[in-house]
Amino acid sequence: MEPFLINLNEMTDKGGRYKRLLIVLALIFLITSALTYWLLSRQGNTNSWIFLGIGIYFLLFIYFGFVGYNAKMYINNDDFAFEYQFGFFSKVPDKIIWETITKIKLSFTHITFYKKTGKRKVVEIGWLPYVKVKEIKNKVHCFCTEKAIPVEIAEYHTEDEIIEEEQNT
Repeated sequence: MEPFLINLNEMTDKGGRYKRLLIVLALIFLITSALTYWLLSRQGNTNSWIFLGIGIYFLLFIYFGFVGYNAKMYINNDDFAFEYQFGFFSKVPDKIIWETITKIKLSFTHITFYKKTGKRKVVEIGWLPYVKVKEIKNKVHCFCTEKAIPVEIAEYHTEDEIIEEEQNT
């Protein structure tokens, strides 16, 4: 059983150009905010302070862009566990130990791991690009068949097929 690692960060392929863009935009907004504050404080008109709030909003936007760029998002699988980490603020990856799994269901937008305790763990992957979803599902399916873990695959049925099936039964 061959372990695999799928990197979900699309931005790492872009290199330093994105970092330079974020730094330049942050500097522009810092200078603009400081200049706006200085001009508005000399004028004494508090109605124009809304522009300072807009500047702070854009600074926060740039900050979250930088945090998103540095976020680690991946799926790592080996003989011991299925490990994944999604999101901006998640610092500790989630692990699902293979020995505790009785069945797996591959759905369109998520993978459900059924545990021996009766609980289940759902990994949402619908927000990823379709190519990554397909790659993850194929690799998990191959890994589970090698480990002899039953895999249930969800199928798409049109409304006509469902009505036809109900009439036949």
